[in-house]
Amino acid sequence: MLIDAHDLPENEVLEKDICVIGSGPAGLTLALEFLNRKQEVCLVESGGLNFDEETQELAGGEVIGDPYPSLSSLRCRQLGGTSHYWEAQAGYHNPGFRCLPLDDIDFEERSWIPHSGWPFKKIHLDPFYERAHKVCQIGSYSYGVNNQEDEEDQPDQPLPFKGDCLLTKMSYYGFRKPFTSQYPEKIRQSKNVTVLIHANVIDIRTNESSNQVERVKIACLQGKQFFLKAKIFVLATGGIENARMLLLANHQQKEGLGNQHDLVGRFFMERPVVKSGMLVPRTKQLFKTTALYDVKELQGTPAMAWVAMQQDFMRSEHLMNNGAQLFPKPLPRQIEATRSARKLFTLLKKRQFSDETTQLVIASLRGFDYLVSAGFWSMVRRFPGLQRGDWSYLPYEKQRFSLFEVIYQIEQAPNPNNRVVLGDTLDRLGLPRVKVNWQLNDIDIQNIERVQDIWKAEFKKAGIGDLQLCSSKDNLIFYKPAMAHHIGTTRMSDSPRYGVVDANCCVHGIANLFVAGSSVFPTAGYANPTLTIIALALRLADHIKTVAKI
Repeated sequence: MLIDAHDLPENEVLEKDICVIGSGPAGLTLALEFLNRKQEVCLVESGGLNFDEETQELAGGEVIGDPYPSLSSLRCRQLGGTSHYWEAQAGYHNPGFRCLPLDDIDFEERSWIPHSGWPFKKIHLDPFYERAHKVCQIGSYSYGVNNQEDEEDQPDQPLPFKGDCLLTKMSYYGFRKPFTSQYPEKIRQSKNVTVLIHANVIDIRTNESSNQVERVKIACLQGKQFFLKAKIFVLATGGIENARMLLLANHQQKEGLGNQHDLVGRFFMERPVVKSGMLVPRTKQLFKTTALYDVKELQGTPAMAWVAMQQDFMRSEHLMNNGAQLFPKPLPRQIEATRSARKLFTLLKKRQFSDETTQLVIASLRGFDYLVSAGFWSMVRRFPGLQRGDWSYLPYEKQRFSLFEVIYQIEQAPNPNNRVVLGDTLDRLGLPRVKVNWQLNDIDIQNIERVQDIWKAEFKKAGIGDLQLCSSKDNLIFYKPAMAHHIGTTRMSDSPRYGVVDANCCVHGIANLFVAGSSVFPTAGYANPTLTIIALALRLADHIKTVAKI
């Protein structure tokens, strides 16, 4: 069932069994788990069925510290949430998201990483990861390289690393369509789940003892306000907004809900993507044997291999988690020719001529060989049946490459000074916007330098090639400064002194308020968080079914 909040009477009081606030992957997964059950569920979404600039403007805020993208560009207020922003290439021109579970080491308390450690081990989450694969509509829960074969049943070969330092792992890619259209439509057709759109939760009201949420106050942009009562409430609005919602609920508890130890909003983590440098292969034959590191369909699911660090090695060397992906590139002169040709074409199209035009022509001619090759293969790809994979599947196309660009993502250490707080400016609803303090710290930067040196040595030791580094401690070159993976702001711990929620994602001291999403992660790990978000949402749904007396 779908209800537009604009159509509700002023001061209406809705009553449901379960209220899930936020309709991104976490909220959708929770709602799906209660389809066709006896519980009456309301899925509350700030946005509508389509993108709306006025609603999206509510996602704005301020960031201080290191350079960081605009907050409103990283979160989507629309049914389906930020899945609308997923842009990983899950096959040819098919946007999606990368699926990886966290590693065993990510759940461990590591002496070299302050504030690390989850309340349970990865083995506890494995059954939920398996179920999450079904939600994401990807292959079996198996990430071993030896299990992967290409469409001709010829095993692709991993890079021949020596020793116990580096290895190759697989990652899958899911499509965004199930979360942007398929699941929202399925929920809309449900009889026991109500989707409430254009509904902005502006306050969470508890009982006098502040140990039970009784209702939430909801407002439309046009000013209409009403209430929703429920027996169970779940915040599933993302790592920034989850913290903001708890901090805003400060009428009965001045510091906000779940914030008796000043932890709400702290430990904000991201997953920056750094350009490590260019790998110059020992021989161009490498491009013919590295198809495993391209996005291609394996066992019916888009997948890509990546370079990982062995967990025992990270333990012995006191390193944080990390991983690299390899992307083939032409020579620098050919890259410059491509950029110049594109700019030249734009100027000629506008009939704008200047001294720069001659320079662009010369630069384009220097890489003319590559422009012809790239143009040819771009045209070939348009033929039906050839629109699969990225670069490795056409026999001769890979000959145009000379280098591999090494892009890697880092685990950021949890730091209480990286945090989300309420700012001084107000949004259209009269609520304080967020202010995010985020920066890389010495432990993060030192880890980057050590990891790069290890990769350089290991590529050389294996006879693969020479990794020419471009990033250093004083000059980090980012592919993306942030991946919109907002982690850690309502972290999980068995003790309220060290976390906002317990091991069941229940806010400490409030029996019927739960939090879903990566905000509950105590540490970020290397893996993209979406698969773990969905696994934890499935686990939370099971918990609610067990303990809720409804």
